[in-house]
Amino acid sequence: MKKRLHLYLVFLVVVSVCFLAVGYGIYIIKDIPSIKVLKNLENKPASSIFDANGQLIYLIVPDNRVFVQYSKIPKHVKMAFLAAEDADFFKHGAVEFQSLIRALLKNVIYGKVVQGGSTITQQVIKTLILGPERSLLRKAREAILAYKLERYLTKKDILNLYLNNIYMGHGVYGIEAASQIYFGKHVWEITTAEAALLAGIVQAPSRNTPKRNPGNARIRQEYVINQMFEKNMINEKTKKVLLNDRISIREDNGVFTDSYFKDFVFQYVEEKYGKGVFSRKRLQVYATVDSQFQRLAEEAVRRGLSQYEQRKGEYTVSYSLDKRKWDDFMKTVDRNLKLSKLLSGKTYNVLISERVKDGYSAFIGSEKAILAMEDFPFKPGDVVKAIYNGQDKKKLHKFQPVRTLKVEGALLCMDVDNGYVLAMVGGRDFEKSPYNRAVFAKLQSGSAFKPFIYATALKKGYDIDSVIPDEPRSYPGGPGGGAWTPRNYDGKYEGQITIKDAVAYSKNAATVSLLQDVGINAVKETIAELGINTELPNNLSIALGSSNLTLLDLVKGFSAFANGGYRIKPIMIRKIVDSENNVLEENGIEKHRALPEEIAQKMNILLKGPVEYGTAKGASRIGFAVAGKTGTTSNYYDALFVGYSPHIATGVWVGFDARTTLGKGESGARVCLPIWMNFMASALRRYPSIDFGAQSEPVATGHPEEGLKMKNESLRGMD
Repeated sequence: MKKRLHLYLVFLVVVSVCFLAVGYGIYIIKDIPSIKVLKNLENKPASSIFDANGQLIYLIVPDNRVFVQYSKIPKHVKMAFLAAEDADFFKHGAVEFQSLIRALLKNVIYGKVVQGGSTITQQVIKTLILGPERSLLRKAREAILAYKLERYLTKKDILNLYLNNIYMGHGVYGIEAASQIYFGKHVWEITTAEAALLAGIVQAPSRNTPKRNPGNARIRQEYVINQMFEKNMINEKTKKVLLNDRISIREDNGVFTDSYFKDFVFQYVEEKYGKGVFSRKRLQVYATVDSQFQRLAEEAVRRGLSQYEQRKGEYTVSYSLDKRKWDDFMKTVDRNLKLSKLLSGKTYNVLISERVKDGYSAFIGSEKAILAMEDFPFKPGDVVKAIYNGQDKKKLHKFQPVRTLKVEGALLCMDVDNGYVLAMVGGRDFEKSPYNRAVFAKLQSGSAFKPFIYATALKKGYDIDSVIPDEPRSYPGGPGGGAWTPRNYDGKYEGQITIKDAVAYSKNAATVSLLQDVGINAVKETIAELGINTELPNNLSIALGSSNLTLLDLVKGFSAFANGGYRIKPIMIRKIVDSENNVLEENGIEKHRALPEEIAQKMNILLKGPVEYGTAKGASRIGFAVAGKTGTTSNYYDALFVGYSPHIATGVWVGFDARTTLGKGESGARVCLPIWMNFMASALRRYPSIDFGAQSEPVATGHPEEGLKMKNESLRGMD
């Protein structure tokens, strides 16, 4: 009887365990996703943006993921990723139990999931189906799906899914996108050393990318190369070559770079054709931007803002390290960075060690040196961004610590004959501030508005040699309802002055007097004819640029002077074609007569004055016929320069978003003119050197130089 009862109890336990096992099994597979979705998985349609020369400049892809066929992936790339993540992938099954047991023991010791032990098949399941959650239940489901996947797809197909969908940092997925942003190459063009660097990222993309942490990236690359050697994928000679192979990392993100122009195109197309159109259709957008001009513009703005900050900014420390953490910091630096290979003008991270007689003892990369930075109050442990300036007579390495401010800048360049926007810089850093100041910011234009008043005067019968009063006068409508007396920037008055000199020297008093004579309504008509749609206040302060215009408005208006008097419609997109080759839109040139040709030619003469002998003196020395006007608003809140050649017009703005002063003397000539000259001196080399109104008249050549530093007087709204 007891034996029978014992057997009965054993039977109940076994049945209960079976029921529990079945129940848990049902629970595990409950709502488990299907792996069939992976059978034909490719990336969604990629839309492309091409520049004015037909060169691919941007890809717009959901998740920044570009699919590449398995046959196009080189063997050395596959080997690098296998060595890094799962060297025996083609030998074991869906789950590798030895690795799993090691991971399980480690997880038990730590009391939580700290190591995965996943095969590449399991990683595909995690990446594309289950997500990154760490739990024992998810791990069980992952194993079940991994077995199903290996029955459903070949090993090659699974590896291809992995390589095309693994996260590679900086917002991109897959090895093709990663090859583009890190090296500017297709995956079939990268070297074995580059492949090893990419494979090293996978372990921790937030920490191991060569852009964010070159030291960690180098350590991981060495690990992958050594693994390739250990797994007999390469010989020892190749290993040594790979470990010494220098790799150049692309500074931007290539076709995946976020930029002001790309964002403008994206917003325009989605607004017109519907949200998500880039994901639904494989669009080809043919833009007007010129890649070379765009690079020149970005560099000119970056350099100009840096020069301003070196004058006005404060030295800042990126962060400070306790001495006990210096060793940890040194493990993360780029060990390829040597003192002998420093590039003059480039910015580096410097770890201050101690103050010495001639400056500071500091670490650059993995090497220590005496740096000539004796005037700056840093302390040991400070990590400072500094610009390398070569060596001094004592063979000390000279560094200039970077000053920082939140100053912003914008540049817009347009072809005056067809309206193509060739370059657009909406700010100093799109990722930090995507607001496009070149197109959307309403700016007080300062004296850059004055040419529209003088164009109106010429239409009303004035000439470039006409004499107008230049003297202090009071007008009604000042602050608090009292009188307003505009003053000249330098505090000097000529009594009587020609229009040509009034423009060249940007005389406030003379311009306001002229505006009163020609009338505000007449000026409104002029800017409307030039295609500038803005409401002007009905007071004389518009003579000093109190009205709100965009930089695009100013460039568009000045273009009419350059092209003989035609209002030209700005064009950013030439054509949009869908995946079936249907032309969704095509933007042709729109030109309309806005000014008589004679008036436009006289405006060219007037606006050559500032660059030849006036407020922008020196701009003409770039070696091409140019004209333009400086602008500075009250209290130096905004600085501008808008200028042009017979071919292109370019506007530059510098200021703070928070409407703070740039500082005494930081005028349009001081801040913006050097940016404009830097850009135009290079851009104009593409065009024949002709003068305004001439077919091939040669112009004397010279060298760019910075704009003039001008005095500050009490009246504001000047240059």
